[in-house]
Amino acid sequence: MGEAADVMHRDIAAFNNRDVHEIMAVHCSDCEKAVPGALLRGRDQVVAWRSALWEAFPDVQLQVTRVVEQGSSVAIQGVARSTHKGTLRSAGGDIPPTGRNVELTWSDDYEIRGGRIVSTRLHYDQLAILEQLGLTPVSALWERAGTRAGPSL
Repeated sequence: MGEAADVMHRDIAAFNNRDVHEIMAVHCSDCEKAVPGALLRGRDQVVAWRSALWEAFPDVQLQVTRVVEQGSSVAIQGVARSTHKGTLRSAGGDIPPTGRNVELTWSDDYEIRGGRIVSTRLHYDQLAILEQLGLTPVSALWERAGTRAGPSL
């Protein structure tokens, strides 16, 4: 693996370890991170967004399952696993802890320059999270049928 993949792995490890100092170190000051529903600008917004995730899912861990590197670009796929133990802050209002487990597939596209993250574009299924938390009409049907909330991954 090259420098771009090494930087990406440092970022994932920093996320899993809640290492804000390392997150700041691997992102350039004017970085951009596109997430479903928002465009984060700068390291402070990246850290604030991640902190909100850690609040809602304090045990969240990211596992990278695939890495494709080409020059300064890295595309990754992975699985996030956690338990909803804290308040999930959302544009539609706060969601109190459900105590439910969440397992979510995701992908992220990184652009690296000078050993730092310039931009990332995160992709994940927001509806899958809500289904697994039991917050959709469909998840209520699954519960009545005696199955786990959300489709099998």
